[in-house]
Amino acid sequence: MLSDWLRDALDAKEMSQVEMARLLTERLGRSIDRAAVNKMSKGTRAIAGDELIEIQKITGVAAPTEIMVPLKGKVGAGQAVYAIDDGDDNEVPAPAEAKPGTVAVRVSGDSMFPAYEEGELLYYSKLLPPDAMVNKRAVVQLGDGRIFVKVLRKGTTERTWTLQSVNTLYADMIDEVVEWAAPIDWTKPRY
Repeated sequence: MLSDWLRDALDAKEMSQVEMARLLTERLGRSIDRAAVNKMSKGTRAIAGDELIEIQKITGVAAPTEIMVPLKGKVGAGQAVYAIDDGDDNEVPAPAEAKPGTVAVRVSGDSMFPAYEEGELLYYSKLLPPDAMVNKRAVVQLGDGRIFVKVLRKGTTERTWTLQSVNTLYADMIDEVVEWAAPIDWTKPRY
């Protein structure tokens, strides 16, 4: 992501965030403080187009032409899939609208067909409590670690949830404990 590029560019030039902020302020004619540069380097603040151009000029390090995001693994759409953190550096191209923190998962199964197909990439950027995603499609992680893409419905108790498939051939998953739910920001077909 651009935050990685900025950190690498500062390291290559042996430049501090304070110095970068000073030069950006001078060249762009608006105040950019060290805190803003720090947020850019952490990925919590977007780097504006004019800032990117000036950072390239200042450091001599070209920005990446294709932004990548981590591929976190597969998400179940009819199959049980568990979160993976195997240390792989798998990445996929980011959507143009990618927010800081965006990650991708690949659909496995057909319980959400025709909304999402096997192999399709789903992108999300924030984890929310389940009650924020009631009656919406979401990537969800259950208490036992399984991850699904489903429509989230209220369960029969205050702390449980029903996971509904779009494909009516699949039964609802009733009274599941949901750790988090992530709104789907963007999708990319497998083709």
